[in-house]
Amino acid sequence: MKRILTALIALLLLCPCLLTGCRESDPPALEEIYDEAVALIEASYAVNDAIFGYGLPVWSIDDEHSRLAGVYRDSDSAAYERVTDRTPYLSAGELRDAMAAVYSADYVESLSETLFDGFVMGSTVVRAQLYESEDGLYQSADREVLIPQQRIYDYATMRVVKPSNAHFVTIELESHLPGEQQALTVRLSLLLEDDGWRLDTPTY
Repeated sequence: MKRILTALIALLLLCPCLLTGCRESDPPALEEIYDEAVALIEASYAVNDAIFGYGLPVWSIDDEHSRLAGVYRDSDSAAYERVTDRTPYLSAGELRDAMAAVYSADYVESLSETLFDGFVMGSTVVRAQLYESEDGLYQSADREVLIPQQRIYDYATMRVVKPSNAHFVTIELESHLPGEQQALTVRLSLLLEDDGWRLDTPTY
């Protein structure tokens, strides 16, 4: 009998956990993540531009001033151009930190491989966009501008949609490109990491 009572007490203690367990997995209300979501999207613009847009400012290897100023040596490869000191990121570490402040760890890892290691697609070898040497960062001279314009978001239309839970939130909001009037509904994912929310999808 004592064992039965003990089991019943344990079950009663467990019931509230069972009843509220689903609540613990419920996504946060929009007002709980709104400010952080807006801040992440706004911060992503500079990172996106460095990775997918116009890149970092460089000393043109074809510019006579660059040669006269001693930026390049005759032995330097024409495949990469040196990033100037006007860049917001003076090292690979600074750029990685900026990426990690906006995007999830897994997404940053995939971006880092493309940026700093390059990749192979079929028979095509795509070299790294950036590499770091003792005298600074160098950027690929033939990098392409993939995203020439930054998407503008209407934060007033933001709402939480499925799939979402306590650690992963999908938000939906309207957006448009500069000069365009037609709005496009975009979904972005936010992932809760140890030090706060991060974007788990690109914002371009």
